[in-house]
Formats: sequence, C-alpha cells, structure tokens
Amino acid sequence: MEMKRVTLFLMGLVCVLFCAAAEKNGVADAVTMVSYEQSWSDSEGTLALKNNTDEEIHNLHFMIVYTDMSGTQLDYEEFWRSVNIAPGKTKKIDIPAYEYDRCYSYYKSEEALGASGKRFKIEFELKDYNFEEVMESVPNDNNGVSPFSHSSGKGAALIMLVILVFVALAWVGLYVCVAVMAKERNRSAAVWVLLSIIASPILMIIILFVIGKGNRYD
Repeated sequence: MEMKRVTLFLMGLVCVLFCAAAEKNGVADAVTMVSYEQSWSDSEGTLALKNNTDEEIHNLHFMIVYTDMSGTQLDYEEFWRSVNIAPGKTKKIDIPAYEYDRCYSYYKSEEALGASGKRFKIEFELKDYNFEEVMESVPNDNNGVSPFSHSSGKGAALIMLVILVFVALAWVGLYVCVAVMAKERNRSAAVWVLLSIIASPILMIIILFVIGKGNRYD
C-alpha cells in the first residue's frame, strides 16, 4: 500500500514537471527571431520577430544575449516593447545598437567591417508576451527599454504638487512679511495685509520699505 502511494506521488510529480516544462517551452516558442541587422555604423539594430501563435501579439518582454564569434557571452539586455504582430506574421522592431561607440557589427551584416573589425552574435530569449501594461516595477535604463512605465507620469504629478505647495507657502510668507514690516513701522498690520490682498504683497513690502516708520498706526 505504501509503495503504491509513493508510485502515485512520483507519477504526479513527473506530470507537474512535464506540464511546467511544456508551458515554459510554449512561451519561449511563441515569438522567435527571424533575423537581426546591425552594421558598424548603425545606432540601432533591427530585429525581425515572428509570431508563432494563433493570437495577435501586443506586448513583448525579451532578452538579447550578446556573444563573441566563439560563443562566449559578452553582455545581455532586457527589453520591453509594445508591438502588433499578427498570427503567423513577422515584424521588425528596433533596439539600441550593441557597442555603437566602438563600431561593433553583427556577424551576418552585409556592410563591410568598420575600423575596429569587431563582430558579435546574439541570442533571442522570449520572457513574456501579451501581459498587462502596468510596468511600474520595470527598470527604465538609458536605453529606454521600458515603454509601459507609468511611474514617470506619477513622478511628474508629485513634483508639480510639491512646487504648488512651495509657491503657496512662499505667497503666504509674503503676507506675513507685510504684517511684520507694518507692525515694526508702527502701522496697522491688518490694513496693510488687506492692501496686499487687493494689490500685491510684494508691492506693499516695497512701499513699507520706502515710507519707513510712522509716528502712529494708520
């Protein structure tokens, strides 16, 4: 009886692992790279990606692994792109060129090598597709690989709110300054604050500074 339970458990574990592997392979094969183009003088590389599913692809998260001609890894980058690839179709998208400043070129590029003569290969790895466009946790590096980030809009709104609060406090501070100056010059703080509201606190500060102290309150 115990042996039977162990056997059933092992069979169930094998099924789970098989399903997980099949799902992983399904994601990896959903979009594949058809070609890549980058000559030594290009500031951008161009990927041709094929949609192998029966649904339209909208969003992509993928990794590009860069290797030398012997297959040794040089670098890698993750990218997030908003695209529209019809089922079974191929579409080209641009990504920042690898080592543009050092004149690297993709080994299949037809253009002649630059002065450096450095070639490289790439490996395309699909991470996810058709995910929700809520990518606030996605890193946004200098290559601008995160087109879905909404954190920049929220950050701008926060900065604007801070600026408005600062301006409001500064404006209130001007009225306080008018009241203090009026009191120090033996003048009615209430009257001068009222004049500041009607006209301008800055103007009242200038007038109080010019007229100096009075013998009694206005």
